Amino acid sequence: MAKRKPKSSADPQDEPTINIVDRRSSISEEDDKESNSDIEERLPSYVERLKQEAEEKDKRLREYISAYKEKSGENDDFRKRLEKDNDVRLDQFKANLFSRLVPILDNLSRAIQTSGSNKDFDGLYLGVEMVAKQFARELKNNEVTIIDTKNRKFNPKTDEVVMTEDTPDPEQDNTIVQELEPGYIFKDKLIKAAKVKVAHLKT
Repeated sequence: MAKRKPKSSADPQDEPTINIVDRRSSISEEDDKESNSDIEERLPSYVERLKQEAEEKDKRLREYISAYKEKSGENDDFRKRLEKDNDVRLDQFKANLFSRLVPILDNLSRAIQTSGSNKDFDGLYLGVEMVAKQFARELKNNEVTIIDTKNRKFNPKTDEVVMTEDTPDPEQDNTIVQELEPGYIFKDKLIKAAKVKVAHLKT
């Protein structure tokens, strides 16, 4: 019986060779290249857009600043014109007032000169009385009124207490008993408070 020859081990050269190639790195590199390429393509347009937005904002800011300066200049011009107009009106008011006061002063000066040369004190009294009436008339024509202090209580808004007088009557407490100097009001504004004597309840 013939003996079987044992199988010899396979020759390495006869075995098929299997090459395993790891393409993950190459795929990753390709993806990275594509991603970098996309970024490089989009980056200039993105930067350009940011630049345009910045330029537009800068332009709007400059326009706002220019408009503000122009408006401020207009306000300054308006303020200067208003101040000038007010000065002109004030000067006109002063000139009108002085033109009314000068004749009063002239009449007073004539009364003093006449009474001084003739020792005419009656003439002086009449001259001063005439000046007082003339002055009161000018005040009235310009809406300046005398504060009425008769038969009323003391009013701290229009009156000034100069003297007091004791009274036993409670109803007379804080009542004006005498006007020492008249007070004046121009429209709704106090020019001069009336100086008065007021009754004070004696306790």
